[in-house]
Amino acid sequence: MAASGPYRLDLEQQKRNVFVTQLNDRDDEDEISAFPVVKESGDKLIETGINTLQKTLLLKKDVEVEKVQADLEEKRYEFKKRMEACSQRQIHVQKKQQQMKDRVSKFEKFIQENEAKRRRALQKYQQEVRLRIQKTSEFDLLLKQLEDLKARHRFLKEQLVQYKKYEEYLLRVIDAMPEDYLPSSEDKLKGLMMRHRTLSESNKDLVNNLVAMEDELEHLKLKLDEMSQDHNKQKVSINSQLARLQENQETKTDSNQEKELNFALTKGDLRKRRTEYGVILMAIDNIYEKCRKVIELPAEKMELDDKLHRIKDHLNDRQDVARMAHPDSSFVGSQAVESHKESRKGKKRVTLVINEAS
Repeated sequence: MAASGPYRLDLEQQKRNVFVTQLNDRDDEDEISAFPVVKESGDKLIETGINTLQKTLLLKKDVEVEKVQADLEEKRYEFKKRMEACSQRQIHVQKKQQQMKDRVSKFEKFIQENEAKRRRALQKYQQEVRLRIQKTSEFDLLLKQLEDLKARHRFLKEQLVQYKKYEEYLLRVIDAMPEDYLPSSEDKLKGLMMRHRTLSESNKDLVNNLVAMEDELEHLKLKLDEMSQDHNKQKVSINSQLARLQENQETKTDSNQEKELNFALTKGDLRKRRTEYGVILMAIDNIYEKCRKVIELPAEKMELDDKLHRIKDHLNDRQDVARMAHPDSSFVGSQAVESHKESRKGKKRVTLVINEAS
């Protein structure tokens, strides 16, 4: 066996070794070599066998490695060839894809152009359809207007025939009218119609005014009736109030007469009482002026009750001073009681005179 690579082993063709103890005779005895019985020691024999075995295994492994490397190189070469073939195929496929893309882009462009043409054709078709519908509608409208105009023409023709007799009648009226009835104009027939229109409108306005005035008259009559009823009601109410007032007047007249009689009877007594009342008021003012303090108001600006209260307070103060000055409280008490009675009597008189005067 010869191995390629850095290691090369040349071996001669060896004959198979057999032990000498083999009994059977063989046909190929010529090829068999006879070896003597091993006479070496066991240790040396084992060492020699181990070294031989390691070298043999190492050579065997080297051979296997060379074989694997050769197979690997072969596979690498095949892989390289395949990769080159794949690259060529990829380039070819890319070219095919580019060609397909170019064809697809051209086809898409063609489709887009066809789609644009289709859209333009569809838009043109829709515009033409709308235009046709519009023209059809206009045609129908024109036909209808034509029919209306024909009907109007027939109606006017019939009206012309119908109004012809009125024209003849108006012409006869113009011939029968005085010359100065209408203003001088080229078309007397038109002037007559305008005069008739003016008179007709005036008549209509007068009729409307008459109707409005009649309605207003009816409204005013109703309002007059309501006012008459209200006046009658107010008259009855005023008469009743007048009767009550007359009764009150008579009652007050009788009362006044009675009061005047009583006043005439008690006139002298009242004058006397009024004089006493004035004297009492003057006395109270004099006493108040003597009793009031400097900071207090004068008598003409104070009320009667306030004046009496101030006099009372002054008397109480004087009583306290007198009690403190005289230990005999009976004398002071009797004086206070008499002064209190006199003040109460004067107050009662004032009240009586005020009531009588009122």
